[in-house]
Amino acid sequence: MNLAVHGLEGNIQKAISYYEDPHELLGKADFVLANPPFNVDEVDADKVKRDPRLLFGLPGVNKSDKVSNGNYLWISYFYSYLNETGRAGFVMSSQASSAGRDEAKVRRKLIETGAVDIMIAIRQNFFYTRTVPCELWFLSRDKPEDRRDKVLMLDARNIYRKVTRKIYDFSPEQLQNLLAIVWLYRGQGNRFLELVALYLEKTLVEAGACFKKKDEDGQEENLLADCVIALELLRKAMQPFIDTLSEDAGHGEALRELDAVCQTFSREMDNFRQKVEMETAKWEKQGLTNAALNEATACLASLAEQSRDLVKQADLLYKHAIRLIDVCENDIYIDKKATTPGRRK
Repeated sequence: MNLAVHGLEGNIQKAISYYEDPHELLGKADFVLANPPFNVDEVDADKVKRDPRLLFGLPGVNKSDKVSNGNYLWISYFYSYLNETGRAGFVMSSQASSAGRDEAKVRRKLIETGAVDIMIAIRQNFFYTRTVPCELWFLSRDKPEDRRDKVLMLDARNIYRKVTRKIYDFSPEQLQNLLAIVWLYRGQGNRFLELVALYLEKTLVEAGACFKKKDEDGQEENLLADCVIALELLRKAMQPFIDTLSEDAGHGEALRELDAVCQTFSREMDNFRQKVEMETAKWEKQGLTNAALNEATACLASLAEQSRDLVKQADLLYKHAIRLIDVCENDIYIDKKATTPGRRK
């Protein structure tokens, strides 16, 4: 079903993978990608003890002549399937990396091959039906010599995006950032610089969209300027009503505060637009070097602070506008109450 929904072809055969290799993959696979069942303890040790896929020997056996835990069967199988340049990535129980006794012996032999490349710890709630934490293992049979005795270990348990109350995943940016660490570990600095450049360019594009963006009808709109215009229209629409209120009514202070905040917002908006235009022009001439990207990052950091301040000011504008409306409604209520027949004004 998984192959079908992704439009892939596959050779699916009925077999018990613990005991059989119907595809005869031993030493033939370029890539292995798997999410095997965790912590299975019912595998018959007598049936697998001579299996050619167990290159590092049999993991622990319990009193019932069953393999104590099937995790290292899977790990051994995946390694054995790889050809001389093969690579594997699979999900594994977090218990496997700290298992002791015979499992530890198998793990030691696997590490001594130099093929263990990367391990990533993942927090709980990344599965739809189980809450257990897990780890991602990556094997590479053709690791360069300078990394044969190294393993990149990443603790990603505090990196997640909450999808629902019970389901977490990684956001695209979180995945890219984890991948960037792997690139640096593998000496692929250019790929890291390209990712940083992509982030910086996206920042400028989104900043520019505050001033020039196409709506659903393809018409250009200026979001920040439209905000100011909307407030001015509100102010204009309220003016005839404000003129009916007495000069000593409570709306005066609220009106002055709104006008002052609106002027500040307009001024800061123009400064932000000029900074965006200036940084965009500089970016078009920017080189893809570490020093150039560091300089651009510092400049855009101040731009991000300006953006944050504009958000706060926009929120303040909204609060002052609501306050003015509330004060005016209260003033007219008081005026009506005071002029009701039978009451003294």
